[in-house]
Amino acid sequence: MGGKTSNIGQQTRGFRLSASYNGREAHSEDIQDIIGQPPSALLRWGITWVLFVLIGIIALSAFIRYPDIVRAPVRINAVNAPKAVICRLSGSIVNILVNEGDTVKSGQPLAWMESTADHAQVARLMEILQHIREGLYSQANTVPANMIAPSGLRLGELQPGYQTFYQSYLTYQAATGSGIYLKRRAYILSELQNVKQQRAQLESQGQLQQQEYELAEGAFNRYQQLADRKVISPAEYQQQQALLLAKRHPLQQTQSALLSNEASQTAKVKELADLDNQIAEERSKFLQALNSLISEIQQWKLQYVLTAPANGSVVFAGIIQRNQHVDAGQEVFHVNPGSSDFFGEVILPQYNMGKVKEGQEVLVKLDSYPFEEYGALSGQVGRLSAVPYRDSIFLSRVDFRPMVSQKTVQLTTGMSGTAEIITEDASLLQRLFRNIRLVLNER
Repeated sequence: MGGKTSNIGQQTRGFRLSASYNGREAHSEDIQDIIGQPPSALLRWGITWVLFVLIGIIALSAFIRYPDIVRAPVRINAVNAPKAVICRLSGSIVNILVNEGDTVKSGQPLAWMESTADHAQVARLMEILQHIREGLYSQANTVPANMIAPSGLRLGELQPGYQTFYQSYLTYQAATGSGIYLKRRAYILSELQNVKQQRAQLESQGQLQQQEYELAEGAFNRYQQLADRKVISPAEYQQQQALLLAKRHPLQQTQSALLSNEASQTAKVKELADLDNQIAEERSKFLQALNSLISEIQQWKLQYVLTAPANGSVVFAGIIQRNQHVDAGQEVFHVNPGSSDFFGEVILPQYNMGKVKEGQEVLVKLDSYPFEEYGALSGQVGRLSAVPYRDSIFLSRVDFRPMVSQKTVQLTTGMSGTAEIITEDASLLQRLFRNIRLVLNER
């Protein structure tokens, strides 16, 4: 009976790994070891510590911030960047007029390219032509009496243009210098002066005749009163009337002479105006030929004279020496204005470009200065281009802040590096909630 009871108890309590003998429960040795010892502190406080750790992780994720960064290549530029002096045609450099590091002014010649013309003669001719143009536009309206004949110059490509100008110059000198136009003008002015003097004399003569006529008219009026009262005879009255008419005739002749003089004066003024118009036309033709030659020389200088595009110091683009052959489009010099106002040009691709906004923080790491040693340049996005400038690539400007570093970074136009644009500075918890929200919205 006892064995059956034990079997039944074991079947009903199979999950306890225990047996009952004589009404008393007995456990196995393994279970007895577990039950016989109280749990350790780790088991008693484990769940609590796990809870504290989870709360700490959540708290830290709310304070730890992880920014989104858009990386793009950047190039350093300046507001007044160095200007390149580019050769416009292939040829040899026949003369270098400056040394590297010299300070030059805008428009100053730097070098001469090979040409069939004499550069010094062309430069001198340009000064003369500009002086002539200034004289024509001034009140003096002067032109040199003698110009260098084309046979005395070596102008090369400019020879045909100067030949045309010289012919126009000779025509203009003949018209305005000691030529027939000015002589005719002097004659007309003299005749016009004589006509004016003659008019003055006629006007003076007319005044005298007018006074004589008024006196004769007064005397005739008195004789008329006497004739009305029958004091004088009709014959005597007619004699006085004839005297009055004789005084009126010279006055009418003088008035006719004044009208003829006025017509003569008008004709002289018209003739003078026509002559002045011819002189003005010759001046206009000469001025047109002058400006045309100056334009040809300026175009020639663009090809055969390398000039400074701005004020600054000259930097040679490589090894440049006399009689060196250069190709069209090759950079020969650089003129550095010495600007210190630098900014960055960031090339933004389409990827993540929508996150970039004006005013966002930017860190620029230059290839020339290792980031670990010199640090990074700090700035912000100043401007974004509204339209792409090449193949769906946009430009952005980065305005730098003053850099605080133990080592000085000397910025130079043309430096390259990497720009890290901080588009969003969100915490880990915010990013977690955002991902959870996106997952829930997709469902």
